Amino acid sequence: MSPHEKVTMNGVERTLRAFNFETTDRPPIAGGMVQDAEFLASVAGVDDFWSAPRENVFRAFQRLGCDAILGPVMPKPPGSTTIGTDGRPTDFARRHVVSELTSPEEVAEYAANMPTPGEVRDRFDFQAACDEYETRMVKGQAEAGDMLLIPHCLGYAPNFPTSDGHFTYEAFLMACTLYPDQMECLFKQWGELSRLRCEAVAQVTTTRNLPRLLWIGSDICDARGPVLSPRLFERLYFPSVARAIEPLKDAGMKVIWHADANYKEILPQLLALGIDGFQGFYETEDGILLENLAQMKNRNGEPLILFGSVSTAWVLPRGTVTDVERAVERCMAIGRERGGLLLAPSSSIGPEVPRENITAMYEQARA
Repeated sequence: MSPHEKVTMNGVERTLRAFNFETTDRPPIAGGMVQDAEFLASVAGVDDFWSAPRENVFRAFQRLGCDAILGPVMPKPPGSTTIGTDGRPTDFARRHVVSELTSPEEVAEYAANMPTPGEVRDRFDFQAACDEYETRMVKGQAEAGDMLLIPHCLGYAPNFPTSDGHFTYEAFLMACTLYPDQMECLFKQWGELSRLRCEAVAQVTTTRNLPRLLWIGSDICDARGPVLSPRLFERLYFPSVARAIEPLKDAGMKVIWHADANYKEILPQLLALGIDGFQGFYETEDGILLENLAQMKNRNGEPLILFGSVSTAWVLPRGTVTDVERAVERCMAIGRERGGLLLAPSSSIGPEVPRENITAMYEQARA
């Protein structure tokens, strides 16, 4: 195609072509991750966002010129979030979790008594899982219209909980370190459930000819790096991930991993497992930079698909409009050069972000 030939396409076409590293008129733009309900209401042209929240979310991102929608990650209802130091709601939900198990010994005993993978498979309702995913995709895409729906399926990855309601995070991490033999039972159970859900996704994707991509992941790192040693991840968690995503890989699907913290130390292992791209980058000198990921390949030698990455930790909440515009242009330049990029914030845009910065991000991306 001549570089002077105009390419006309809608959001779905633009996004799918970008993911296939084909020619587009511009890198696609993602919506779906704004937590400010009042901002979305103003864009959607409604007085009360909560009168029809899902409908208003889709309408707002269509009006913002988005080509794809992640999730959508819905704003949290009033009164359900914590309050920041400035007196405004944050992006963090109030939690009222009563943990029954608070010691690593209790967690290890709980893990040792988990159902076996065979028992998990016997109890799994495969048809219900297929029906749920098909409904999510078909109904969601109808709502999204000309935007490509990329549903929020992070929970389809093997579990790695901050807490599952039965135990505290500290007790869980300590049990992984002190009692790995017992904890293997827990990870195998979670991994088998994830495998079964991915088998359903692969079947529905193939039979309904849906986009061959799934966005999954789990918070296994913080700002400093992995929350367990790479050796423990290799023993406890990564085998479950490899087994879980195998049906997706067999169906020719791309797996995009959510990781909004510093996963630089375990990046080689994630790529070796079969991960094809990433969403959510904690970009620091010691972390992962978008430019670095743009040079990397998956295990088949193909370039990575990237969702990102205008920082929701620094640029959007703390920067000026000019800072936001520069951050957008940096990402779009990478997308124009190599393809395979969906312009998106690094994580959810919280209600503390100035609205002029949110507007600037979308206006600059369209420009």
